[in-house]
Amino acid sequence: MLLPIKWLKEYVEIEENSKILADNLTLSGSHVESIISLDRGIENVVIGKVLELSKHENADKLFITNIDIGGEIIQIVTGADNVRVGDYLPVALIGAKLPNGLTIEETDFRGVISYGMLCSLKELGFSDNVIPREQRDGIFILKEEYPLGTDINEVLGLCDDIIEFEITPNRPDCLSIIGMARETAATFDRKLQYPKIEVKNESDNIDDYIDDIEIDKELCNRY
Repeated sequence: MLLPIKWLKEYVEIEENSKILADNLTLSGSHVESIISLDRGIENVVIGKVLELSKHENADKLFITNIDIGGEIIQIVTGADNVRVGDYLPVALIGAKLPNGLTIEETDFRGVISYGMLCSLKELGFSDNVIPREQRDGIFILKEEYPLGTDINEVLGLCDDIIEFEITPNRPDCLSIIGMARETAATFDRKLQYPKIEVKNESDNIDDYIDDIEIDKELCNRY
């Protein structure tokens, strides 16, 4: 059973770190197999928006972009041809560290200074088997708008740990997030809370299709 801490916090108010959670849940009878960290070692990579895009005058395959990273606009040179004005994408700033060990530095591309790098999912440490086919080549373009300057770790859910449990046959109630949340609440003497679910009625109203109903008591003695 895999329990993401971020998901658990939707049901139980906890501030304890993963190690304390795992130790206490083990003592209460839930055997912890391992703690899986999603941290990929990404530092100083934020969400940016492409404001301007133009071809490099001295290089046929390079483009010059102006990127808004939230309160500051920086110039970045890229060779990716899938970038468009208005795109939201991950921007590695000067000093950024990537999972492959690369540290981003100010670079001169044939007379044009690049103050960072636009990142693909591969450069962020993801393998092809988890990258959508359409995102395997080129820069990772976000499908939603995020506040500019937001840490990419938060956007991709990499600021989380996952606790792996071995659930014994006599505890099938723990084979769910709610089950483990109930166990956590009992272990730490916290209140179990359920997320608020809003149900929107987007279907037609049946009253709009039915006039007054008359019941024939001889043909239908019960209704």
